[in-house]
Amino acid sequence: MNFISILKGRKQQFLPKNLLIIKICSLLLVCCNVMAFGADNHTRDPLVSVNMKNATLESVLNYIEETTSYSFLYNKQQVDVGQRIDISQKDQPISVILDILFKGSDITYSINGKQIVLSKSRSNASSKVDKRLLTGTVIDSKGEAVIGANVIVKGEKSGKATDIEGNFSIEVPDKGVLLVSYIGFQPQEVSYGTKKNVTVVLQENNTSLDEVVVVGFGKQKKESVIGAIQSVKASELRVPTTNLTNTFAGRIAGVISVQKTGEPGADGANFWIRGVSTFASGSAQNALILIDGTESSTYDLNALAPETIESFSVLKDATATALYGSRGANGVLLVTTKSGRMNQKPTINVRVEGRMSMPTQIPELADGVTYMKMFNEAIEARTPGANPQFTDDQIQGTIENRNPYLYPNNDWYDIIFKDVTFNQAANINVSGGSKNMDYFVSATFNNDMGLVQEAKENPLKNNIQNLRYSFQANVNTHISSTTKMGVKLNVQIQDYKGPYNSINTIFNRVMWAQPTYFPVKFPQIEGTNYIAWGNKSGGAQLNRYPNPYAELASGIKEMFRITTMATFNIDQDLKFITKGLSVKGLFSMKHFSSTTLNRTYTPYYFEIDPNTIVTDPITGNQSWKLRNVNNDGTDAFSFTKAYSGDRLFNFNVSLDYQRKFADLHDISAQLIYLQRGVYSSNPANYNSSLGELNQGMAGRFTYDFDKRYFFEFNFGYNGSDNFAKGKRFGFFPSYALGYIISNEDFFAPLNKTISLLKLRGSYGTVGNSNSSVRFPGYTNVNMNGAGYAFGEDFKATEAGAIITTYGNENATWEVAKKANVGIELGLFDQKFLLIADYFHENRDKILMTRQTISPTIGIGDANPVANVGKVTNRGVDMSLEYNHAFSKDIVLSVKGNFTYAVNKILEKDEPHYPFSYQYERGGALNRVGPAYIALGLFKDEEDIKNSPSQEAIMPNIKPGDIKYQDLNEDGVVNEYDRTYIGNPYIPQIVYGFGASFQYKNWDFSVFFQGAGKVSIYLDDIHPFDIYHKNVLKFVADDYWSASNPNPNAKYPRLAHNVDNTNTYQKSTFWLRDGSFLRLKNAEIGYSYKFMRAYIAGSNLLTFTGFKYWDPEIGGGSNSGNGLVYPLQRVFNLGVQFNF
Repeated sequence: MNFISILKGRKQQFLPKNLLIIKICSLLLVCCNVMAFGADNHTRDPLVSVNMKNATLESVLNYIEETTSYSFLYNKQQVDVGQRIDISQKDQPISVILDILFKGSDITYSINGKQIVLSKSRSNASSKVDKRLLTGTVIDSKGEAVIGANVIVKGEKSGKATDIEGNFSIEVPDKGVLLVSYIGFQPQEVSYGTKKNVTVVLQENNTSLDEVVVVGFGKQKKESVIGAIQSVKASELRVPTTNLTNTFAGRIAGVISVQKTGEPGADGANFWIRGVSTFASGSAQNALILIDGTESSTYDLNALAPETIESFSVLKDATATALYGSRGANGVLLVTTKSGRMNQKPTINVRVEGRMSMPTQIPELADGVTYMKMFNEAIEARTPGANPQFTDDQIQGTIENRNPYLYPNNDWYDIIFKDVTFNQAANINVSGGSKNMDYFVSATFNNDMGLVQEAKENPLKNNIQNLRYSFQANVNTHISSTTKMGVKLNVQIQDYKGPYNSINTIFNRVMWAQPTYFPVKFPQIEGTNYIAWGNKSGGAQLNRYPNPYAELASGIKEMFRITTMATFNIDQDLKFITKGLSVKGLFSMKHFSSTTLNRTYTPYYFEIDPNTIVTDPITGNQSWKLRNVNNDGTDAFSFTKAYSGDRLFNFNVSLDYQRKFADLHDISAQLIYLQRGVYSSNPANYNSSLGELNQGMAGRFTYDFDKRYFFEFNFGYNGSDNFAKGKRFGFFPSYALGYIISNEDFFAPLNKTISLLKLRGSYGTVGNSNSSVRFPGYTNVNMNGAGYAFGEDFKATEAGAIITTYGNENATWEVAKKANVGIELGLFDQKFLLIADYFHENRDKILMTRQTISPTIGIGDANPVANVGKVTNRGVDMSLEYNHAFSKDIVLSVKGNFTYAVNKILEKDEPHYPFSYQYERGGALNRVGPAYIALGLFKDEEDIKNSPSQEAIMPNIKPGDIKYQDLNEDGVVNEYDRTYIGNPYIPQIVYGFGASFQYKNWDFSVFFQGAGKVSIYLDDIHPFDIYHKNVLKFVADDYWSASNPNPNAKYPRLAHNVDNTNTYQKSTFWLRDGSFLRLKNAEIGYSYKFMRAYIAGSNLLTFTGFKYWDPEIGGGSNSGNGLVYPLQRVFNLGVQFNF
């Protein structure tokens, strides 16, 4: 299917607004190109004015960098930047300024685009020697080509730049020295002697003044960053996967990430920055995601191809997130997409790969015969002498497989799912630029298929197919020497087809559907054109005993979704007012729309009428008649459509100031006005029709003295329409201090060993208006309500409008008070780098519905919302890396990350309980409860007699039932003995470690990811309940019985239907440790010239004590009880081309 066909036919109704945005942005892109073309043809290099007396050469060079777009590269051991200079020139070309600066000196310069390289000149005699051609390659510590690196012969003025493969050729004298440099790397001198070809490995310069980190509303030099900001290189996220968020786990310090399903289209990871600090649900827990300044969703983030990402920053503490006020309390992810390079010829990068996917682990089920025998045993265990569920003849007939219609034995998983599926992905991107313009264009395609078998008897081919297309177009242009403008456009298209019933629901049904009650289907009934699906009796039992294949085949869902994000920014230098002053403006918009088309029919269900079974006395063959068990089957499809969508607008303008004084004092300041609006295209109710509006101011001030002492102040003054008048605005300041000890003079003798030692700390507040309750300050009225009940026993009713929630005009911002201390340690010229942080957060004024209001007040169930919750969250996160190039052919990189975040509820409005252990307060969020403490299984009648009474839970306790602890020691186990148990279902510990190794053209990488302090709750796994569910194999392998009276059995005495309230209680008996270590990724590749081929795998091996299903899925109601579409083990075969 091509792009044009997607936009035609049934999908056209989704596109008008998105196409309008695309047209506007395309027009802006064209305008940028036109202005850039005009600039290329009608402007000249910016003129420079310098008027400085008795100034150091370094201060003059810094001034030129600040007032122009030029940057200097030089070695301080070669260039005496401390010498004093007088210079007074106005509106002169840069070459004239440089000639004046270095007249009569031994310094020479070369200008390559906007980069100026300074070096010592050689003697005249040496320049007259014969020259020869020298070729070479420049790579980084990972073996990747460094494009655009400057290569000059030491002492000469002119040089060369490396091409897209990192190659260069240059005329050199014999036995000379090359000076190789590039922004962000340490300059390298290479003695080439008589060699004809050299390979130069540039080491990253983590303390380079040119290296910057993307922070809130701008960039900062890395060494001046004193907030908790994790900057992730785009190359670290280029892991073969369909979703970007699946690369987070264990790779980013401070980010806790888990994947809960492998369903195509829904298999992105959930993630939290430094854990959870609020018991508000849903989006109120989520981090703020900004892609090129546009507020985005996790879906938008997953749709980004790694090839399009330039930088990726995680903002974690108050200093880093304070500017975002209303939305920064849970942390911020800043993603910047790539731009091209000016003065660069077009470069084309292509990636094509095929993927083979299979489940990491499938829950094992007992076979049909075991199911039948255990069901009978469960009845006998509770009601001795009662009629069995299955006769001996039924069991024997199933064993002998006499007749698949009379004695079915369905392996539902094998019937519905296949072992593997094959997917494809591709990306192509082009970048380049002219003198005053750069561009980057990318297109990505993903085709992800599900594991459903498309049998020919299924009238609908409804295996999941998730087609995704993503387009990125970025253009930046220098309109003049002081004005820059940029446009970024991202378009995401999803074309999804799959079962009408969720595939997670289908998989769950497969796991507990009865294997021996009915066949999948019966032979075609003569004179009909429908399938005679198997099922049991009609009515309530029809829904109780599902036929998973019939449910799968009963409908198809087709969903078309398009998301358009556009960003327009303009930067204006105001140096004509004062040096270092500029103004920036950014406007972004996002429009999302989707339409879902459902085609469904109601299956005809049949069963064998037992009164019509006839056995031939000679042949033994049996015949029968079918009877229809539902009267609502249909022969034709019904169609339904659903529309959804929203629009987001964001605008901010900032006044920036940056200046350096006397080579010691570096000052920057920023004042920002911001405005945001989100509107639903088809609101579900009046509240959602009003949109979400935010407005505010933010500011930042930074100061550093001599690159040793640092101070930063930030504030956000933000308003939200979510609150009542007088409570809408909040002021949230933050402060930070930093100290680079390694820059002290007294530390110089240690610099060869300890190249960086930096201490930093911060404290501040951040607001959160993104609560799970909309407009808590206003009373909500349901005009279509059922009315009120009153009078004796509330038997009298009066229909009409009702109040659903009483307003609280004092409801206001949730406030996060965050403290952070950190250390950065670099050893041996940054080959070894450790970054560690300790954080502590107190989340105050959490909005929640009041629980302790007396019913005598008369407000019924319409309790108001109030700022009563308090949660504390603390922990550590750290990253460790080692990079070393042993030679030009051998490069090693080792990395590790660790995050520990534990929270505690300090205050939560709960009902009044007689015992302290009954409260959730005092424990961690997201634990299981209220629940009992299990002490094992009752051994015998004597054990039951000598234990506290369990009659309140279930009368007639028997040996093999679960024994619960009497917490209040009153001799009776009842609801007053329940508490909260286990660790949270969100891991408190996440870690990862890996290594990459390169030898010549070969590269190999491996990465492990793990989680700890996480619990899995085995909920809803019980066989033979009201739904007569199937038996998981671990239950069949080890359950208590008269023949296996093991008090440590994994499952208690069997029971059936709903009479076993003892087994079904929430308790520690069903709690399991969910810790695991996984071989997350492994990859091997080979590069040759402009091509690289690779084989990769993900989710390859898992080491865990939990054996029932993939532990990352977890358990309990938060994970579909673990029985959901499994995570996938994926093998990739791909090839990359660079032209």
